[in-house]
Amino acid sequence: MSRVTTRLFWMVRSAMSDWITFPDGTRGRLSWDGEARMAARWQALLQACHGQDMRPHCDCRWQGDPVPLVVRRRVRQQDGRPVEAFHLARFPGQGDWHAPGCPFHDPDPARSGRGGYEAGVIEEQADGRLRVSLDQSLRIMPRAQGEVTPRAGREAGAAGQGGGGQSQMSSLGLVHLLWERAGLNSWSPAVGRRRLWWTGVRQALEGAASAILPARGVCLADRLAMLGYGDEDGPALLRETARGCGQDWRIMLLGVLDGIDLRQGPGGRFTSVRFDGAQAYDLRVTGDAALHERLARRFPMAMRALGLARAQRRIRVVGLAIASVRVGRDGERVTVGCRVADMVLMEVMPVTLIPVASSHELAVATRLVAQGRSFIKPLRFDATRDVVHPDFVLTDTGDARGTPMEVFGRDDEAYAARRAQKCAYYTAVYGQEHWWSWNAVAQPDLIPDFPASVGGPPHG
Repeated sequence: MSRVTTRLFWMVRSAMSDWITFPDGTRGRLSWDGEARMAARWQALLQACHGQDMRPHCDCRWQGDPVPLVVRRRVRQQDGRPVEAFHLARFPGQGDWHAPGCPFHDPDPARSGRGGYEAGVIEEQADGRLRVSLDQSLRIMPRAQGEVTPRAGREAGAAGQGGGGQSQMSSLGLVHLLWERAGLNSWSPAVGRRRLWWTGVRQALEGAASAILPARGVCLADRLAMLGYGDEDGPALLRETARGCGQDWRIMLLGVLDGIDLRQGPGGRFTSVRFDGAQAYDLRVTGDAALHERLARRFPMAMRALGLARAQRRIRVVGLAIASVRVGRDGERVTVGCRVADMVLMEVMPVTLIPVASSHELAVATRLVAQGRSFIKPLRFDATRDVVHPDFVLTDTGDARGTPMEVFGRDDEAYAARRAQKCAYYTAVYGQEHWWSWNAVAQPDLIPDFPASVGGPPHG
């Protein structure tokens, strides 16, 4: 078998597998950490390797050799108490050594919205953590008399966002970074229904947040609280994070939303934000009336979905709120009150939590999942529409680069020129037969057959 063929074989294998090989030859699955019955065994395997010279590795190969991984330690809440936990991470600078379908692959910034930032907005440190420059300060600073109230979030497509790239990361860009680093923008049939177990999702996001530094001396995990239904440790973690923020730091609340409504209070109208499962957290999240207007303008698809009854929603909505926080008491109960300064929304598929930006993308992603395909959803971050990157990338076709997928959802004259530019780019880079597209305007009811998966027939 030639080196090229061997490389392709291992690339394809890794795209369809999340197996990890440990130094003693034991095999385990990365997804075990998200399964209640397998998490203890997975943690024992990692603990045995922590601090050792021999490293576990995934199924990827680089120049004929297995790609090693590092075991990192952190503290997380479990059964109401802090416990030692371990997770795997790739080594700095080795993201492109992993195949596109591998959980440790670091996508080429040119094929995701990360390519829209100026140099220095995202910096990988020597220990593998990322230092990011955010446009929203988490520290609460006194406001000088007469100072103008700071803007609450950058509007999508606002003037001044083109040119040489974004100089800071918005709150939505941060959600995309968390989702990407937690592996929640990739899918394979092996994941199954695990993402319905919020505890596992929260732990994956915690691992991502522990490697992101939004300010000097600050780890994102110390300011981030994740809210979800049925997470027994979630309420205690929220209170711990809220107390750590105190009056000096804003808290970041991340989770699936149940509703965002305008309500009438004694002081006038206000916005009420409800996270899924938040009743168990004794949490109240509010904002001014203008917050509802801003969200409806920036995220119309998400707000329309939240306005429907749960049974009628075809998508779920993830929200990230940056808020001042106060911990109080109501009798024996500890309560947490948050006042939102900025908030962003992201539309996701109901079971997979894969982000989707339109009904057309939802239709494609739904069919991919139903047909048992493996794929990645590249995220836009804060890039302008001028950045060319695919809507999806199939990782099970045998192409070591992955197979780009484009959904064309408009037919106006300006977009026609844009579509031609994208077609020319993909043909030049991948070849006419090695990328996929759907003109959803010209053929709204006819999604073309997907490229065949390795070992399987073409899918329609």
